Amino acid sequence: MAPSAEPTARVFFALVPPPEVQQGLGDLARETARRAHGRPVPSENMHVTLAFIGAWPVARLATLLDAAANVDGEPTYVVLDRLGAFRRAGIAWIGPSLVPDELMRLAASLAAALTAVGVPLDAQPYHPHVTLARRCRGPYPEAAAGPFAFDADRFVLMQSQTLAEGARYSVVADWSLRNRADQVESNPDASQHE
Repeated sequence: MAPSAEPTARVFFALVPPPEVQQGLGDLARETARRAHGRPVPSENMHVTLAFIGAWPVARLATLLDAAANVDGEPTYVVLDRLGAFRRAGIAWIGPSLVPDELMRLAASLAAALTAVGVPLDAQPYHPHVTLARRCRGPYPEAAAGPFAFDADRFVLMQSQTLAEGARYSVVADWSLRNRADQVESNPDASQHE
């Protein structure tokens, strides 16, 4: 009998807009998916990825939590106002036309902390965005939209579970970007899922 594989969780770090902004982005996602002949991302899954980890051993989630605890970051105001696409991947998105310096510093600090503990990251430059639709065939939107704005005063580690009805995201842990050196709230149940 072959040994069983180590349980993993599909995880990523992100900024999560408040529910009212997620709802507005969900409405835009449905319209964008209709126009681009794609599949809309549900409102409750709207987020700005800071670092995508992918499949990570559940037994080593503490490594990610410890790395995030060393991240320097400050609150920022994010304005999503520009539609675009990753055509090869079939993804339509909305992002900021002016990326806040605080957001770029946060992403860079997180990448450095993760790299320092041996987490492999994508070598592509960081491009903040919210995915609106997947499996798009075009035409792709490239125009002004919104704006959808929110104060980002915390970042989260999220887990993605693939279900029959689509992906479901849950927060594993979150960190305040204000006096967050000693603030972390963990959800112990989240690490139990694959």
